Amino acid sequence: MSARVWISLIFLALGLAAPLARADLYAAYQAQEKQDYAKAFELYMELAKLGEVRAQENVAAMYVSGQGVPRNNLLGYAWASIALENGGGEEMRSIVTQLEPHVTEAARVKIEELRAQYGKEALTKALLPDIFANANYMDREPCRISKAANTFYPQDAISRGIQGNAYVEVTVMPDGHGRNPRVVYSVPAGVFEEAAREAMLKTEFTPARSRKGALVPCTLAVLMRYEFKDSSNDDYPKLEKYAKDTRTKAEAGDPHAQMVYGLLLSGVPQLKSTRSDAMPWFLKSAQAGVPTAQFAVGYSIMQGWGCHCEEPKGLVWLHKAAAADQSDAQVMLANYLLRGDPKPEDVAKARMWLERAVANNNREGKFYLAALLAAGPDPATRDPARAQVLLKQVMSEMDVDPTAYEIRAAAQAMQGDFKGAQSDQRKALKMARKLGWEVASQETRLKAYEANQSWSGDLFAF
Repeated sequence: MSARVWISLIFLALGLAAPLARADLYAAYQAQEKQDYAKAFELYMELAKLGEVRAQENVAAMYVSGQGVPRNNLLGYAWASIALENGGGEEMRSIVTQLEPHVTEAARVKIEELRAQYGKEALTKALLPDIFANANYMDREPCRISKAANTFYPQDAISRGIQGNAYVEVTVMPDGHGRNPRVVYSVPAGVFEEAAREAMLKTEFTPARSRKGALVPCTLAVLMRYEFKDSSNDDYPKLEKYAKDTRTKAEAGDPHAQMVYGLLLSGVPQLKSTRSDAMPWFLKSAQAGVPTAQFAVGYSIMQGWGCHCEEPKGLVWLHKAAAADQSDAQVMLANYLLRGDPKPEDVAKARMWLERAVANNNREGKFYLAALLAAGPDPATRDPARAQVLLKQVMSEMDVDPTAYEIRAAAQAMQGDFKGAQSDQRKALKMARKLGWEVASQETRLKAYEANQSWSGDLFAF
């Protein structure tokens, strides 16, 4: 059986929609259909506060009818007027028109207080990304693939006849090589992630340049398709049709399709689109409660990828996704807390997020928690023995990444095994050089271990 791997081509229609977590908007609809109105109101309210107009309409209607919540015409009026700002329908206009004569001056003050929190202007200021048109970054020429790696098709997938896709985001450093590839989505789960990560580590990139000409880091999205060779197939028409069908569903308001369409626009070069083109679709899906879309919005805002970099807004979306157990968001929040010289309370919060990711059996969570326990900045929270246990659980999938051996080296040094630390650090250094990485930090750690000294800090710092 002949197999092939294509980079950045197409999602198979049979795959992606099925494994997606059900959005909160759907959960609210289901609760309402089951006449669990209190639960439906709770879910709608959560999404209404994110700016989801259908949720705002339902909150307004339920307040006015007293369905799932004590009847309150004042709040019904307020939410109906907020929904109208966001394009709500005639039912909202009817509510506002009918209740307007009964709104007192005292009530209007309370209504304006609510609008000041959740109206369009307030959400734009506190939550919604400032998307710029037709660009990936405003402050740099984006990175791009210059030489794709010779990727491999997992032998187990070949023997079992499995085809699928992996959507990967990777940080491209000024040395033209990728670090910390993150498989944001893979179909089917647990099959192609390792191969996709290895491909991104071995791929060569043209790094990003700032407007002043300096080489700077940037993030790149890549969609990889794993399929069996069939020379009779012409994939571009299939891609066009799938993208068109997905957009039709997205425009009809399907949150899952909105997220998928964002992934297609962001990761498929044949569509000739940018991250800023994808952002409105990610945002619609995020407002409907899809955790992966919330992560995509938060990550993009934090990086200034397709929108202006506004950390406070990005953190809101990342916390939403992390609270829904989206593991990429949990790992990113942990890394955010650990940057620079973190305070003990920040280290504790970072560990909490990583422990939640580990509880969901997330590989990246185990990898990053192992690094924190091996060489974290707070001696009280280090646990090099457990770090090695966690690393062992993912080593077979992460052993193409030099950082895996650096984590083990740091853990060994913390336990006084400097011979083992030197061996693993030398292996990490050899791998990093082969990949073309800038290796000053790896060399510094090796010198410490050769002097029989342990090392602490961020093993993922560039």
